[in-house]
Amino acid sequence: MEATSSSKQTRFTDWLTANNARFPKLEFRNDVQGSGSVYCTGDIAENEIFLTVPFTPLVITDTLAREQLPASVQSLDGRTALTLFLVQQVLMNVNAGTNGASFFQPYLDMVPERIHTALDFDDDDLEQLRGTNAFLTVKELKENLLQKYKDTMRVVGDDLRIEDGYSWERFLWAETVLSSRAFPAHLFGGGIEGEIVLIPLGGKLDTLNHKSRQKATWIKTPQGLEMSGGAISKGDQIFNNYGPKSNEELLVGYGFCIEDNLDDLVVIKPNFSRDPDQERKTEILKHVGVTEQTIHYLRYGSITDQSDSIPDQLLVTMRVMAMNPAEAGHCCDLIHHYEHQLESEEDESEETQEARLKIAESAISVALRKELQFLGVRNEFAMLDLLDMLLNAKLQGILEWDSKLDAPKNQAQEFARIYRRGQRQILEAGSNICRGMFSALLQESCSASLPTQQAVFIGASIESQLQPGQQPRRPLGFGLQRRIESPEAYTTAYFNEKALKDTRTMSELKREAVRQVLLSARDIMIEHKTDQFGEALGYAFPNHRYDDNSSSEEDEDPQGDEDDDEAAMTMQMERDAILTCFLVFESEYPGRFKKFITTAKEYDYSSQLDEDMMEDVEDLRQSLQETLEEVDPDVFDFSAKFTGQAFIWATGLIEALSLSFHIDGQRVEGVLALRDAEGDTDNEDNGQRKRKHE
Repeated sequence: MEATSSSKQTRFTDWLTANNARFPKLEFRNDVQGSGSVYCTGDIAENEIFLTVPFTPLVITDTLAREQLPASVQSLDGRTALTLFLVQQVLMNVNAGTNGASFFQPYLDMVPERIHTALDFDDDDLEQLRGTNAFLTVKELKENLLQKYKDTMRVVGDDLRIEDGYSWERFLWAETVLSSRAFPAHLFGGGIEGEIVLIPLGGKLDTLNHKSRQKATWIKTPQGLEMSGGAISKGDQIFNNYGPKSNEELLVGYGFCIEDNLDDLVVIKPNFSRDPDQERKTEILKHVGVTEQTIHYLRYGSITDQSDSIPDQLLVTMRVMAMNPAEAGHCCDLIHHYEHQLESEEDESEETQEARLKIAESAISVALRKELQFLGVRNEFAMLDLLDMLLNAKLQGILEWDSKLDAPKNQAQEFARIYRRGQRQILEAGSNICRGMFSALLQESCSASLPTQQAVFIGASIESQLQPGQQPRRPLGFGLQRRIESPEAYTTAYFNEKALKDTRTMSELKREAVRQVLLSARDIMIEHKTDQFGEALGYAFPNHRYDDNSSSEEDEDPQGDEDDDEAAMTMQMERDAILTCFLVFESEYPGRFKKFITTAKEYDYSSQLDEDMMEDVEDLRQSLQETLEEVDPDVFDFSAKFTGQAFIWATGLIEALSLSFHIDGQRVEGVLALRDAEGDTDNEDNGQRKRKHE
């Protein structure tokens, strides 16, 4: 396997011709980079056959490989058999003096000794992939191949020994030959063992190179294959089309990348293995065709020109991941409803039961897909926040290493840089679309036209589908009721191109959302810092008392592990307690959340809370009673207003509508709640709210 020379090119073409391959207008020579390529010696018309390859004796198949190898190989898979066959044929060439050269020597002489795919990267080359999917992919692939080699050598035993030349280095070389040059066996139709074959012509890198979207047609004939394509002028290079390949596939499998590759993509694989509600969410996703193994893709050709936005299946998956227990319960109710509706009847045949099951599954899938186009504004905000974190984490992983890496020193590292740029462009485009969706949702949520009194909750939306006596599991976040009444009015159609022109960063948009749609404990303590209500809460929760010297970030928590988990949990419980008190207070003394509270009071939230939570709510109420009644027994009337039922209602509301935004490494938490328009608050009890502490 010495460097390719003109004599080897001649020997190769003579060998092909002698074995009935036909290529009257093709010339094999190196391109300007020194890579073996194929050029046109005369004009070729569109669809003209310019290459004919006979199946016998040129095509290397699984069957041929097994015929030449020892019996111990027969238990191995087809790809491994081809790998060992290539090593065997190379060793025949090396030992030609005693064993005779391989029939395929002219072809093998055309294959470089080193095939510079990512599997051949040294440590410096691999370093150029730091922070990307490919870095882990290549390391994992090499580890798997090394293990495969060890397992293979154990199986073949003394039949194919390392001492005889079956080394790891040759095994890896043969694997890269297959990854960069093998063709799918189905090109020849049925009857061929194995999934791949080697055709000693058009072997990817050293003969027919790849060009995206190039017209290339392979035609099966009784004797083998013919190839045609588009019109080609004399002197032009002839290309094959490997199909749509991302730069990661090209780099790992073939050793090169394409700048601005329209088929490039970023792999997204959300992980919710640590989600405490994983079981229910897995069930929901299963019914819409998504499993934990499902991989999602952001594609360069669609996402960079915003023609296809973010894939719908990825958005559906992220909505499920962002579900709170109430939303997951709502979707599980739908599943159980259709399962109940289509339960099998007595004396029903097996065929009828099967048909009924298929109908139920189809009905569940349709219903869930409709719900998961837009589950509610709370869920949509949570989904976009989660998606933004996911995309930004992948992007920052690339950017962090971009500034640390040395300048490329060879072609492999140049290709790695092309790959990195493509990944960065796709992630930046995806993040921009996510930002545009967030902007549009925020505008819609703050719109005066949003029918808050009817669109805040959807608790009754599935009432007609439930069994007699069964209550809706929960009201969801506002928005879906409007979609149910008018499906086209409020789905992901809220996204519009104008939102992409919003120049605010995602952090700025999230801070605006905190001001506009999030009710937090900090907001409450600021608004009521000088009245009786705020004074009482400040006395009960001194860590949350607000004054002019308080930090502007007081209600924000760092992401990640807390230094003191117990203290963090206490702070969280205190924030929830403040929110609970405020919601009860607001329900008795209507203020700027009058419409929101009025609608929320129509629903029973006790189903949100289990027995232990009920006890915790009552313990909280009792612990606050003495403190708050002492400050102002008229406002904090625990016998008539701050009742156990009121606390349960408020706690359930928090469970259903809690929301957090992650902003510049901080987490801001609260409850999704729309403010009434300024001047729209009409309450007779406002005097109670404004009494100052004397």
